Amino acid sequence: MGNEQLRDALAHIARCLRSSHTLSAALLSSTTHHPTDVTRRLARLTSSGVPLNEACHRVLDHESDRDVMMSLHVLSISASSGGDIARTIDSLVDTLDDRAHGRAERRAQAATAMASTRLITWLPVVCGGYVLVDDPEVRHTLIATPLGWTCLVVGATLNLIGRRWTRMLVERP
Repeated sequence: MGNEQLRDALAHIARCLRSSHTLSAALLSSTTHHPTDVTRRLARLTSSGVPLNEACHRVLDHESDRDVMMSLHVLSISASSGGDIARTIDSLVDTLDDRAHGRAERRAQAATAMASTRLITWLPVVCGGYVLVDDPEVRHTLIATPLGWTCLVVGATLNLIGRRWTRMLVERP
C-alpha cells in the first residue's frame, strides 16, 4: 500500500470527524471513499463489534510497514483517549507527508551518488584504455613488465573496492 493512499484515507477520517462523525463512522466512510487494506480490515473488525483500539492492535500484529504501524498506534490511542482527534490525525498526515518527502529525498541523493560512482569508476578505465591505444611506450610498460601488471591489478582492485564501498554506503538503511 502506498503512503499516498494511507494519507488520503486518514485525511478523509479527519474531515469526517470535523463533520461530527464518530471515529468508527469516519473510518467506515474512509473505507468507502479511500479504501486501503488497513482501513478495510479495521472496518471489518469494528463492524463485527470489536472496539476500534482493540481492532488496531489486532491489525498491528500483522503489519511491518512503519507508516501503517504509526497510524494504527495513533488511531488506537485516539479511540481510547478521545480529545481533538481530527487535529491528531491531521498531525499524523503531516508526519506521513514529511516521511514520504524524506524518503524521496534520500532516493534522489542515492541516485546522484551512484551516478557519481559510475563516472568515477569508469573514467580511469576509459582514460587508461585511451592511453594504452595512443602511446606504445605506456602499452609496453603496462603489458610487458611486472610493474605494469601490478599497477593494473592494484588499480582495478581499488576501483572495484571503491565502487562496492560506495554502493554499501548508499544502500544502507
